[in-house]
Parts: sequence; structure tokens; C-alpha cells
Amino acid sequence: MNGEVVDIEVADGVIRAIRPPSGASADASTGERINAQGKLTLPAFVNGQLHACKSFWRRKIAALPSAQQALPTFELAKVVKQTYTAEDVFERVDETMRLALQNGTCGIRLFADIDDDSGLNALHGLLKIRKKYSRWMTVQVVAFPQDGVFGARTQSLMHEAMSFNPDVIGGIAFIEKGTAAQQAHVDMCFGLARQYDKDLHFVADDVADPDRRTLEMIARATIANGWHGRVACTQCAALSFYPDDYAAQVIALVKEAGITIYSNSHVSLIATEFDTNKHPWPRSVTRIRQLLAAGVPLVCGQDDIDNWFYPFGRNDMLEVAQFMAHQGQFAWHGEVDRVLPMVTSTPAQVLRLPNYGLQVGAPANLVVLDCPDWHSAIQFQPAKSYVILRGELVVSSRRVVEWGYEMS
Repeated sequence: MNGEVVDIEVADGVIRAIRPPSGASADASTGERINAQGKLTLPAFVNGQLHACKSFWRRKIAALPSAQQALPTFELAKVVKQTYTAEDVFERVDETMRLALQNGTCGIRLFADIDDDSGLNALHGLLKIRKKYSRWMTVQVVAFPQDGVFGARTQSLMHEAMSFNPDVIGGIAFIEKGTAAQQAHVDMCFGLARQYDKDLHFVADDVADPDRRTLEMIARATIANGWHGRVACTQCAALSFYPDDYAAQVIALVKEAGITIYSNSHVSLIATEFDTNKHPWPRSVTRIRQLLAAGVPLVCGQDDIDNWFYPFGRNDMLEVAQFMAHQGQFAWHGEVDRVLPMVTSTPAQVLRLPNYGLQVGAPANLVVLDCPDWHSAIQFQPAKSYVILRGELVVSSRRVVEWGYEMS
């Protein structure tokens, strides 16, 4: 990871030694040796946010009657959620999890929508996913009131959800109408967190609107409740549209509260709120560099896969890192190195992955990339030559290019 060529010895799912090279590195699950040939070896990636139950919605929409497909976006979303079953959610997310394994992910946080339309179906599907994939990775499930907390059944459903032991409580206060309702949303989430001793993850102010200010509200609640270091906030696009002096005050509060900010930069490039026939889309990414300069932990996650928020996505954190390098302009003078922690050590801290990293005594969660260094990884998006999770060789892959003519 730091440019040295070493052998890595793995036994019983743990890194037992890192030493000068003797020709190859060991895979203890088979007793065999893997010759990584000096390729870049990293601790496996961590995907700190995925709205998993919405994965591959495009397929579900295509199966609906044409009249329903033509509905406005949010009406169509309600229709899709009404078709949810736990089995349907499991099947779609199972595909996204295979992609996660293939692309070298050792930890992932999955959001389950809980609302009047889908009930607890998404939660039950993702809890089944958590059980299946616990062999290879840490899977956290977030109980997330996607449509706000003032639906007919949403608050009772959130309380019922806690009996099934999700890992994290989600919130999305900025979509509520008015400051009082937004504060009530935040208060309900913190009340559940205190009652069940859970971390919190909010989607905050995901609009280009300087008057949407729930990030400050969440930061103050975090401090008041003593939840320092136990809260994450995603997107925070409105922070970029605040006056500079107010933005600086909010960033200082976020730092004081120990909040981690998620900026899913690829999703921010494809906003859903603007009419491109009237004006260009603004770059509704949050203040990445100012947050980092203030010492606020910053993460980028996959966020969405193939739905109306984001129509692409491979659950590949190396691809996500490339988007962050562009959005944050981490390109020159070695700044691309600033992106690496955003998909490795920083989300690992948020998910509380024990002893994470490439060091003796750490779980053997490793990804070997077919390239010599991190800059090359971002630039060429190479194959994941080997993915080792908990000491088990899960995936090996290579890319082959065959020229149709002889090169001279």
C-alpha cells in the first residue's frame, strides 16, 4: 500500500506477518501461495452507504403497465414500493452484494426504506441479506423513513422495526414541511437512538436551497444528546449554497459534534430536481475541501444502483473513488491520495470495523489491484486480481486484451 514490496502471511482469517519478500504471499484458506507480482494491495473497500432496497428499480418499473410508468417520479416511487416483498428485495440486493464481493468490499451499510407503502418488507429482505453475507463481510442495516416520519404508520413502523435489531437508525428531516416538523423528525430519530443505543445516519439537505438547514439542526442535537462520533450525514448539498459565513459556522458545529459527512459525488452529478431545458444543472456537491480542511471526516459511498436517483452503478468503490477525485479536484501534487481513506479507513471507522487495515493482527480483508499504485488505480480502474475476505480467497480475475494485428 505504501510502495514497499512485501509478503503477507495470512492464517485463521488474520494477517499474521508482513515481511520482506520471499517470492509470493500466502493464502491460509488453501495453504497455497499467491504471487501478486508487486501489484497494489489495499485493505478491502468499505461502502458506507447504499439505498439497497431501491437497487435495480429500472427492471421493476419496466414490468409495470405503461400508464404507471408514465407517472411523475414520486408517484411512480409509491407504486414501485407497493410491489415490494421481502423476497423481491432480497433477490435484487443479493445481486448487488455479489458485485460488492467481486469488487473487494469488506463492509457495507444498507438502507431499508420504512414507510406506509412498503411497510417492513425492505427491512426483512435486508436482514436476510445481512445473515447470508456475514460470512465474508460486515453488513449493517439502516431503518430509514425515506418519506418522512409523519405518514399514517411510519412512526409505529419505525418502533416495530427496532424489535428486529437493525444496526443503525436513519433520518431524512429536510423533506418535512417547515422547521417545526423537521425538528420533530430529528428529535424522534434521536429518541430511538437513545432508547435502543444505536448510531444515526441522516440524509441531510440534499437540495440546492440555502434555506434548507437541517444539518445545523442535526449537529446541535448530536451535541445535546451526547452522540459525538455516532452520527453521519449524507449529501449536504445545501451547504454549498449557504453564505460563506453561515457555512463556516455549520462546518464548525459538524466538527464539534464529530459528525462524518458522506459526499456521494457521482450521484450529485445527476440531480433530479432541475429542468435542464431551462438551465444547466448546478454541481450540487457539498463543500468537500472546506470540510476536510476543518478536520471533518469525509466518506464517499455508492448510494444508489440503477434507480431513478442514479441510473448506473456497479457497487464498485474504486469507481466511486474516481468520481470523488474529479468532483473534489483531487488530481495534482499527490492529492489523489486524499481519496483513498474515503473508501477505506474513514468509512471503516464509521462502521466500527475492528482493527481494520493492512497490519499484523488485522482481519485479512485485502484487495489486490492489477496496477502499481493508487494513482494508476484511479486512472485505469484495473481488475481486482484477488479479493481476500476474512482470509478466504473469494474472487480472482484478470483482463485480457488480444490485438488483432501484430505490433512492431
